[in-house]
Amino acid sequence: MKHEEQQNRIGQNFSLWGLLKFSFPSILNNFFAQLFKTLDDGLFVSRFVGKTALAGINILNPIHFFQFSLNNLFAVGAPNLSSRKMGEGDQQEAKRIFSRIVITAFLIGGLFALGLNIFAIPLLKVLGADDELTPFALISLRTVFAFTPITLTNSVFNTYYSTAGKPSMGLVCSIINGTINIGLDVLLVVVKQMGVFGACLATISGDAVVFMIGLVFYLNRSHEIHFVNPEGKFFSTAAASCKNGLPQFINTVSLSMSSLVMNYQLLRYVGNDGIAANSIVADLLRILTSLFFGYTLCVGPIISYNYGAKKKERLRILLRQNAMIWVMESVLLTVTGLLCRKPFISIFINPNENSEVFYSLTHYGLTIQYLSLPFFSGCVIIPRLLTAVNEIRASMTCAIMRNVVLRLLCILTVPLIFGYKGIWIAGLVCEFLAFLVDLFFLNKNLPSFGYDEPLKIGGRA
Repeated sequence: MKHEEQQNRIGQNFSLWGLLKFSFPSILNNFFAQLFKTLDDGLFVSRFVGKTALAGINILNPIHFFQFSLNNLFAVGAPNLSSRKMGEGDQQEAKRIFSRIVITAFLIGGLFALGLNIFAIPLLKVLGADDELTPFALISLRTVFAFTPITLTNSVFNTYYSTAGKPSMGLVCSIINGTINIGLDVLLVVVKQMGVFGACLATISGDAVVFMIGLVFYLNRSHEIHFVNPEGKFFSTAAASCKNGLPQFINTVSLSMSSLVMNYQLLRYVGNDGIAANSIVADLLRILTSLFFGYTLCVGPIISYNYGAKKKERLRILLRQNAMIWVMESVLLTVTGLLCRKPFISIFINPNENSEVFYSLTHYGLTIQYLSLPFFSGCVIIPRLLTAVNEIRASMTCAIMRNVVLRLLCILTVPLIFGYKGIWIAGLVCEFLAFLVDLFFLNKNLPSFGYDEPLKIGGRA
């Protein structure tokens, strides 16, 4: 057991700098993955196809969120399970869990892709796509989402690189994927003028190459995590993974619901320009917040490992380190975002359109979203920390309160007071209130992080 513990890089005693250094490849991986995706779906489509095409592919955001929620069921839940087994000294079971989850994710992705293809037209009507947006949305739905089996499997591969002690592999795959994606965007969208279909072909080509790289990596038996005989237990492993990933699943499913409501509100108050403006706002927000998401994906298995190994002192240290990292990243991201709003927007909006309304909508929405970043980041990291120490119910409650109760309530009510601007103000109000809820549940579950009892006002744990 001691020998295996020394082999596992996620089991080492991290300093604050060491934790950042270990997670840095995962941070860059997530950043580049989101940056390249944004350049593909946002910049190239917006500048070389038009804002109507941009609105058409972004009317599919609720489906994207739901697909991402499936990613979380497997890619977030399973690495935590494997990490705990590694902390307990059962290295072989950690590998079996990985092997079962890869097979399960691929099969579930196939069923999801088939369902979308069969019900594409009625689904687009539910999403609110009109005759102008439907052709663009349909192209994306029937090309990019046909690759859902590979997309889900890539998500599992990506999150397991850190568990396997090789977080830099995720970064390598992200750069390769992005390079292929953007290179083909230039060729197919700009040169060949293949429009949205060209952008979709670029996306799935990058995903296919990364999938092959992942297969080669995990077939190598010298890595801490690799393919082994799964030996059955597919259902129980999938159920356990889903239980661990359920808070994030609920989080992203509810984001899908709120995205649908937000699209309805934008169409009601602003029209198609509102959908296009919000797509740019959301893309630019995701680029910055991807840095924080990348960190949480890497630190989750580390905490789960120490939880499985029952190292209470290490858990207390990790909790304090994460609090410091949250403060530092929140300040850095907020200041960077606010200072760079105009140059960021100018990358996406074609000056030849001369739409002052389109620009002002985007600028205002981006300002409000960047102001919410400290609370947003807190709402990302706290549920992940709770999930890592197996406090699933608390993490799930945080997700439901944030994205089902508070977000939908704010999106529906705040615009009644502030008009169309309230659609974005609702996000700031929601993140602040949700952050307070998350702090309450984190404090309530401090014993899972090695503390004797929750903190009391004026006292110490």
